[in-house]
Amino acid sequence: MKKLLLLLTIISSFSCCNNDDDNKPTNPIDQLPPVTQTGEQTFGCLINGELFVPPSFGSNSPSAFYQFVDGAYTFNISGSKGGGASLQSISIGGIDVNELQEITYSLYEESQNNHYGEYNIGGGITFSGTSSQENPGTLTITNFDQDNFIISGTFEFTVLDNDGNEINITNGRFDMNYTN
Repeated sequence: MKKLLLLLTIISSFSCCNNDDDNKPTNPIDQLPPVTQTGEQTFGCLINGELFVPPSFGSNSPSAFYQFVDGAYTFNISGSKGGGASLQSISIGGIDVNELQEITYSLYEESQNNHYGEYNIGGGITFSGTSSQENPGTLTITNFDQDNFIISGTFEFTVLDNDGNEINITNGRFDMNYTN
């Protein structure tokens, strides 16, 4: 009888296990990686209210670089998920810009002396340069640690698809180690 009771207790404990999936938040903003500033290799945002978080490892994992080349700074922070026709990627950067600081930058189009935001989807379709002078996107650098090669911050911008519909990239956040 004791063996049967022990067996029933063990079976009961397995069937009552708490499933972490049951405790996941359902609101997309609550599913974004936490805001950190310690080089956690996180990247995420909402695309028209839908969650976008690249995988932590592999070819689509987030990446960042910051380089001084030919007398100017160039940087890029990006993340991708999916593949082929379902590929989505976000890229925020600057070409031939001043040294980065812990401030807010306006995001316009990808060109020299500009900071920009891009949204790419499978098949090589890139949406960028649609933020206007009146309504630019923003990139806020909240931590720029050149000794430990960490860059952290937030971003948001809007691009237009080929039919002129807005694609809103909001609540963006990143905490990355960058290569130099």
